[in-house]
Amino acid sequence: MNSELRRLRTGLLAASVLAAMVVGLAGCGGSGSSGFDAVASEAHAIQRVIDAGDCTVFEGQTICASGAEAPGPFAGALVKIQPSDEPLVCQDTSADEKCTAPLAFTTEGFNEPSSLLAAVSENENGPWRLAPVTVEEHVDGGPRTVSIAVPAPANSTEPTPLIAAVLVYNGTPPEDLPETSDTLAGYGVDLIYVSQRLEIVVPQ
Repeated sequence: MNSELRRLRTGLLAASVLAAMVVGLAGCGGSGSSGFDAVASEAHAIQRVIDAGDCTVFEGQTICASGAEAPGPFAGALVKIQPSDEPLVCQDTSADEKCTAPLAFTTEGFNEPSSLLAAVSENENGPWRLAPVTVEEHVDGGPRTVSIAVPAPANSTEPTPLIAAVLVYNGTPPEDLPETSDTLAGYGVDLIYVSQRLEIVVPQ
């Protein structure tokens, strides 16, 4: 197992402990439109929830926008991915000519032990790539925060488009997950949360 996969597994274990400790904090208000309209593909489902700010189901897979209350087995739970009107700033350039930018998210209302992973893509169409996650210090008594290490080419001179996805598993995720997948469904996930459309830049 290479060092990158070891980092991903380390992040998974930390995030699993985090999600298992989270208690139900979701508000009492409804989540608005159910969003369960027919969609033609996973990419269209992702596009729809980002634009509408709710959840939808495609081929049995629940996909939610950041901050929307999950339906079904995860009812009342939600993931909030840090919004940003400005591009994320890439830092920590590595030897393989990549750099990363932190993107925080919080979890609320997960009453059963769950595991969390993260994946990133330049757009709704994929492909998606697993990204390491780390648990932030819990200092304010609120929901715990997890950060995704979002990668970008270190030599990029233009903003790179980005969508981040938080993958929620009821219990432990499957073994031998692919590092990259054409679709998020390829990760065998139980619930998906996607960020708004973001950009990442490399300081010159």
